[in-house]
Amino acid sequence: MDPIQEKLLIYQALLSATSSLALGNTPDDVLRAACNALASLSSHICLAWMYLGNPEREVIRPSYAAGVAAEYVQSLSIDRSPEAMKGPARRSLAANMPVVVDVESDASFHIWREQAAFFGLKEGLTLPIGDHEMEQRGLIVIFSRTARYFEQVGIEPFFAFTQLASVGLDQARMRMKLEEMSTIDPTTRLLNRAAMQEFFTRMHAQSKRAARHFSLLLLDLDRFKLINDNYGHETGDKMLRGVSDLFGRLLRRSDWVGRWGGEEFLAILPDTGEREAMQIAEQLRSGVEQLRIDFNGREIQTTVSIGVASCPRDGDSPEILLRAADAALYEAKKTGRNRIVVAMEQHEIHSIIRKIDSAIAAGRLVPAYQPIVDLKTGVQVAEEALARLIDEQGNVLPAADFIQAASELQLTHLIDFQIIKRTMGHCVANTHGGITNRLHFVNLSADILLHQEIIQALFDEARQACEQCGIAGGPQKPMVIEITERQFMGDMEAVKSKLAPFLDFGMRLAIDDFGSGYSSFRYLAELPVSYLKIEGTLVQQIHDKRVQKILRRISNIAHDLDLITIAEYVEDEATANRLRDLEIDWAQGYYFGRPELAG
Repeated sequence: MDPIQEKLLIYQALLSATSSLALGNTPDDVLRAACNALASLSSHICLAWMYLGNPEREVIRPSYAAGVAAEYVQSLSIDRSPEAMKGPARRSLAANMPVVVDVESDASFHIWREQAAFFGLKEGLTLPIGDHEMEQRGLIVIFSRTARYFEQVGIEPFFAFTQLASVGLDQARMRMKLEEMSTIDPTTRLLNRAAMQEFFTRMHAQSKRAARHFSLLLLDLDRFKLINDNYGHETGDKMLRGVSDLFGRLLRRSDWVGRWGGEEFLAILPDTGEREAMQIAEQLRSGVEQLRIDFNGREIQTTVSIGVASCPRDGDSPEILLRAADAALYEAKKTGRNRIVVAMEQHEIHSIIRKIDSAIAAGRLVPAYQPIVDLKTGVQVAEEALARLIDEQGNVLPAADFIQAASELQLTHLIDFQIIKRTMGHCVANTHGGITNRLHFVNLSADILLHQEIIQALFDEARQACEQCGIAGGPQKPMVIEITERQFMGDMEAVKSKLAPFLDFGMRLAIDDFGSGYSSFRYLAELPVSYLKIEGTLVQQIHDKRVQKILRRISNIAHDLDLITIAEYVEDEATANRLRDLEIDWAQGYYFGRPELAG
């Protein structure tokens, strides 16, 4: 063998094989490609085998082998005994460095020497792959049938190749992680909403084709916000994981369960009718009721409300079926919680669903506008759009009659879209009528952010409205979106990301009901807020000296941050004057005007 010529051939072959490492979709694919490339480099190399796992905890067994001597590894097992720890594989992993071993003379190799001689193995090279700090690591072992082969050729080309394999391994891990993140909820390790939605749609289509039934369970942890508020989000997450593990133990192998959002879960039960679904739901309800989570030596517990819907009885489309389960869940929460309600058992919520659907279809879901006034000048500077539903008899229903039910049924995105769209048209009409300096406040629910198609439709409407007003290119638009912390609790980075398209478009942000919860100040610190709408019950108690001090503090903080404060529920002149004295900027309420439909 000419060592120089052999080294040149190896470099050329490894260079050609490098691209195959990048094609592996999984870490296992990458190492297999590396083994295949190494085993076919030269007639002097007769074996390359791989291992991928946690060598600190488990026996090392080859998971793949290539080359004419691949049969050698069939019974190879490297445990953690003192003798095995002296072997080349364990030494290589411990030092995170290549190790060359002479099969015939290395004392640590005597365990496998006889079998190695049978296959003609003369010299071995172990190559660790991956960061030494990582829990899961790789190992590639190459054998030559030529004595002193690696000594003559050198280990540099092999080491360089495995370094590239390490990069490919990291890329494959990242690819798997990204794929997992797109389908797995990181807190509960269950399928996320998108993955469950896809499976649900597929299950419905399959059941329809095969005329088979299935059932849905929509589960919502009762008063979960109190756990977060009283014990912190870490304890809340611990409860979510405990409930998720419980569902995994109690549900059947054929069932599917995922996190539907917040403290809500969706279970899909194939080939299951209403009666059996009720039995399974009761097992889950009882299991949650008995579950205990430790908090500093104290046991924390919760309960769950469950809505049950069955296909095809409760709906002939995925949307209708989900709404039926939503309605049943809403009824379970409304009538005492820790209950199970079957979709067909309740009627009031179905009535609300029909009213909302009918109003949207007929254009009877409309905004009523309430003025917002500058307390110093008495001039109207803005107005808030509030949802109103006109029923078939022409009666105007206030939001209180339907908005809570819509929220429970996850229909608020449809209401948001209608109200915001109509408010944009109202803004255009104001501009053409000479009112050019009035802001329009609209409420934005967390539900709408789950519907990208609706958000896109809103932006299309907004662009058209701005073009009609001649402000398409302006940095700020006359639209202010209001959010409440109750709706947007959770990961602040996620909140920022979801709101970014609205803010990038030029809409401004208001925090509604400021002062009603513990996390309001986090919103001020981390979101580009422009307006604070002070919680109405504080304003109603303005004659209390302590409340006045609170409002003064809010005003001072807002002014330090260049924010405009807005008081709600202002119903008389005395309240307006007191707010002005406390340097609250703007106000709205019956004293300045009731919400009115556009003429």
